[in-house]
Amino acid sequence: MENLKSPLGDLGAKPLGDLGAKPDLHIVSFGVPFPANYGGAIDVWNRVRALHQQGLRIMLHCFVYGSFKPHDAIREVVEEVHYYPRIAWPAILSPGQPYIVASRRNPLLLARLKKDYAPVLFEGIHTTGYVDELKDRKLLLRAHNIEHQYYAGLARESQRFAYLFFQREALALERYENNKARSFNAVFAISKEDKAWYDAKGSNCIFSPVFHGFEAMDVPSGRGQYLLYQGDLSVEINQKSLLEVLKNIPPEDNYPIVVAGRSGDQGFEQKLMKYPNIQREIDVTSDRMAELIRDAQVIIIHSRHPAGMKVKIFPALYQGRFIAANENSLTHTYLDKALHIYPLVQNLGSLLKKLWPLEFSSSHQAERASILSQLPSDQEKAKEIIKYL
Repeated sequence: MENLKSPLGDLGAKPLGDLGAKPDLHIVSFGVPFPANYGGAIDVWNRVRALHQQGLRIMLHCFVYGSFKPHDAIREVVEEVHYYPRIAWPAILSPGQPYIVASRRNPLLLARLKKDYAPVLFEGIHTTGYVDELKDRKLLLRAHNIEHQYYAGLARESQRFAYLFFQREALALERYENNKARSFNAVFAISKEDKAWYDAKGSNCIFSPVFHGFEAMDVPSGRGQYLLYQGDLSVEINQKSLLEVLKNIPPEDNYPIVVAGRSGDQGFEQKLMKYPNIQREIDVTSDRMAELIRDAQVIIIHSRHPAGMKVKIFPALYQGRFIAANENSLTHTYLDKALHIYPLVQNLGSLLKKLWPLEFSSSHQAERASILSQLPSDQEKAKEIIKYL
């Protein structure tokens, strides 16, 4: 096993050397967490950074596919990083095995994990394909979603082949998540609803809010310049969410709207071109996204199903003025006090009329700061994880 070679080689790896050094923690990530330009990557990246700042020597394992590429910045916060390709075939045909799990069963990953007895933190159920082979050490799971619920939601929004794939994946994940729920010494759930699910399965589950990377609130006063919608618009369900929002903003109001995030397919992008008041910002950097958030008057967070936690709420809370969110986007924590909630998408237009002329005052800033002060810092959340190592 030790002679196995990754098809990608050890791109970016920083060897531990021959001095016998071993990691304090293995972290297995579903993708490359940097740049942290969407929800899952933001949570993983800031957790790795926080654990590094607590003094842990981390060996990071992550999967390269699509837009996930090796990045030099990762080497600054880990002792060693290894990259693996996802295995599409025959994983997609594995009977009863979720594709998101089977495609990440890389034998070189298992070989590296078995070289020592350090604890393993799995980022997402996606990465747990070897959990049964690693029962000789502490195993932790960061649950980013109840994945079978998330994929069932994707199936409901899809047609033809995509529907069949997502439906099959949802059924396989439901069996898998139920079977593996008690395989971990601790599960760190991203939402209270997810914690309740794992609690019901008998897991040792801890609610651990998003690792967001912010140390202090920095929300400007006064008025912003536009409505902002941000999201990964390469995903069909996010495209539908945006189009649903646009259909329910009265055209006569003619708000300037900025749409930021990953690019979608050509047909989707052409639909956006029909709106002359939209400024499209594609594949923006984290610095540019922060600028867009700070200059917005209202940030719209709209989801078509309630699974997991909407990570983009956190940049909006720490950097943005008014936040309009539908009920599927709620955190079900005290943070929801900072959101302006519209029960139905048909109510969005009237809410925007109310928020558009308002100044974000010093009293708004003080109220937001008070709400955010109740949120544990990334360092506090990292210390909570370390208790279980």
